[in-house]
Amino acid sequence: MIASPPNDPDGLLPAASASLTGTVTGKLDRRSGNGFQPGLLLHDLWVLAKARVVSLLVFTAAVGEILAPHALIHWQAALAGLLGIALAGGAGGVLNQIVEPDLDQHMRRTLHRPLAEGRISRRGAMLYAMVLMSAAIAILAWGTNPLTLVLTLAGTVGYGVVYTLYLKPSTPWNIVWGGLAGALPPLIGWTAITGSIAALPVVLVLLVFVWTPAHFWPLAINCRRDYAKACIPMLPCTHGIDRTRKEVLNYAILTWGVSLIPALLTGDWIYGGIAWLSGAWFVGMALRLKALPEGPEMDQYARSMFAYSISYLFLLYTGLILGRLLIG
Repeated sequence: MIASPPNDPDGLLPAASASLTGTVTGKLDRRSGNGFQPGLLLHDLWVLAKARVVSLLVFTAAVGEILAPHALIHWQAALAGLLGIALAGGAGGVLNQIVEPDLDQHMRRTLHRPLAEGRISRRGAMLYAMVLMSAAIAILAWGTNPLTLVLTLAGTVGYGVVYTLYLKPSTPWNIVWGGLAGALPPLIGWTAITGSIAALPVVLVLLVFVWTPAHFWPLAINCRRDYAKACIPMLPCTHGIDRTRKEVLNYAILTWGVSLIPALLTGDWIYGGIAWLSGAWFVGMALRLKALPEGPEMDQYARSMFAYSISYLFLLYTGLILGRLLIG
């Protein structure tokens, strides 16, 4: 049971006595009667591992590797690092869903997940997570170095355990502190090549860290009623929409500023131009979100900003690659 936070200015959250009593045990498969379907099983394993989210982690790690000195010489370590991050990230995604099937049943965007619908049991999901994590550890230990392995384990535990079990159900600032786990891949990619830490990958970690709240809170605004129903203390539920929109703007401006630091460190004017223009657009979206009156248009725009923020981060990291290839 997750208690409702005491601060509820919009009256969105249910009373503290409301409990989540749903369970996946014995829940019928909505596609039952069709027999074993290998394609459905593969799809469910893909969803359990949060493959779409993991693909962004792998991409940012790949950028960290490309920016590292002598990346081509250490291509085997680079491949091992990416594969290890992908497997460990998948394990973290599975752990997240093992904890939350009852909560997922209250959210429109998660109610059809494999565990929420009972198509895969908790025991099966735990076995899947163990296989993914064991493979990740073996590959990273064999192909990279101890620092990379430790950072990867820290990221997996940070998301799958610390964020899911402690931060998400207990504080409206969960996504701020929990975002650090998802921000580590650029540094992990760098250390897979070099075995050491440097200023540039640390800044790239900081970039993802400050981008995450500005990226996720617009979605939280759009889904605030579902979060309230699930008793998850997301910022729009505990502090209201206006406060959340102010924080989105604050973090968008902060992201814009941090995104310019790599240009200063490397003298990369190509990336600097991309970061300046795309960051200005991102801040402009945050300003519009803040100005819109509450209603369906604001909700839809918040969802659009969430989608754009993913493209924004992708554009920034692609700009880093372009600058490295064209300028060196």
